[in-house]
Amino acid sequence: MQLSQSNQRIQLSLVRFNRLAVAGICILVLFTLSQTVSAGERLVRIHCATDVYTGKILALSNACCTLMDRQGRLVELDVPKLKKVERLADRYKPASVATFRSELTREFGRRYEVSGTTHYLVCAPRGHAGRYADLFEQIYRDVEEFYRVRGFRIVKPDVPLVAIVFGTQKEFFRYCIRDEVPPSVGLQGYYSLVSNRVALFDTAGAFRSAAVDTRSGISAAIGFSGITGQTASTIVHETIHQVGYNIGIHTRLGETPLWMVEGMATVLEPSGMRDRRNHQTSSQRVNPERCDWFRNRYRPQRPSGSLAKLIASDSLFQRQALSAYSEAWALTFFLLENPARRRQLAAYLQKISQRGATKNYSAKHRLADFQSAFGDIARVEIEFIRYMDRLQAGSRN
Repeated sequence: MQLSQSNQRIQLSLVRFNRLAVAGICILVLFTLSQTVSAGERLVRIHCATDVYTGKILALSNACCTLMDRQGRLVELDVPKLKKVERLADRYKPASVATFRSELTREFGRRYEVSGTTHYLVCAPRGHAGRYADLFEQIYRDVEEFYRVRGFRIVKPDVPLVAIVFGTQKEFFRYCIRDEVPPSVGLQGYYSLVSNRVALFDTAGAFRSAAVDTRSGISAAIGFSGITGQTASTIVHETIHQVGYNIGIHTRLGETPLWMVEGMATVLEPSGMRDRRNHQTSSQRVNPERCDWFRNRYRPQRPSGSLAKLIASDSLFQRQALSAYSEAWALTFFLLENPARRRQLAAYLQKISQRGATKNYSAKHRLADFQSAFGDIARVEIEFIRYMDRLQAGSRN
C-alpha cells in the first residue's frame, strides 16, 4: 500500500513536470516569436508536431501565429502546439520563380503550362497560358499606376502573383472544393486571401465568347489577345482584388469592409478608368452596369440613411448583392472623382489596413473610422447623392 501511494506520488510529480516542461517550451516559443515579430521581416522556420513551415510572421497572439510562407500562402498555427522556432535570415525571401513553376507543374500536370511575366505566373491549358499572362500583367500595371498617380501608398508585392485558368468548369469546381470554396453555377472565379491565388475557368473554351458578365458589370467590348466576355470580365475583376491586396491597398489580415473592397474593384473595371493616359471623360470612367442599376433599380427606393448601413455592416451584400455592389461603386467613384475626398480615401485605406489581424470590426468602429476620415456621415450622404443625381442627369443629356 505504501509502495502504491509512492508510485502515485511519483506519477503525479511526472505529470506536473511534463506540464511545466510543455508550458516552458510554449513560453520560450512565444518569446522567440514575439522577438521575431518585433524585428519585422525576418525569415523563420517553425516546427509543429508533424509539419515544418518557413516564412515570415504577420500576426501573433498567445493562441495563434499567422505565417506567410514562401509561396505567399497564409498559415494559421496554434501556438501551444509549436515546438521550435529558427531564425533563418534578417529578411523574408520568397521561393524562387523556378520553385513556383515546378510546384504548379506538379500540382496541375502535363495538360497545363506555366507562363511568366514581370509580376505573374499563370497556369493554364497548354497553348493558352501566354495570352492569359499578358492580360494579367497588363491589368496589374494599369491598377498599380492608377493608385500611384492618385497619391495612394503602394508597396512591392512580396511574392510572384499566381493565377490558375482552368479549361473547364468541372476542373474549376474540383479545385474550388479542394480550396474550401463552395462551387455554384454563377461562380466564374475568385481571389483567395489564404492562397493569394486567382482561380477561374474559361467560359468560352477557346476565347470565343461575346457574352456579358452581369456579376461584375463588364461589357463584352473589353478583351485582350482574343480573351473576351465572361472570361475577360472575371480576370479583370479578380485581378484588381489580387493586386490591391498585394500592393498594400488592402490587407489580407483582419476584416476590410466589403464596400471598400468591391467598390474599388467595380470602379476599376472599366478600361476608361484604368487608362494610363488619364484623360478620359467622366462618362468613359463610369461603370455602365453598376451606374444603371444604382440609378434605375436602387435609387428610386433607396431609404435615407442607407450610407451608414453600408459602412457599418456587410449585410447588404448578402441580402441585396446587386444593390450593394452598385452603391459601393457609386460611393467609391464619388470619393475618387473629388481630389479632396480622394486624399481622404487614401488616408482611410491606410488606416484600416493598419488594423492588423483584429477580426471583430464592429459597426461602431467602422462608422467611427469612416467619419474620422470623411466627416459627418449624414453630410457625406447628402453630398454623395447630389453628386450621383448630377452625374446621372448629365449622362442622360
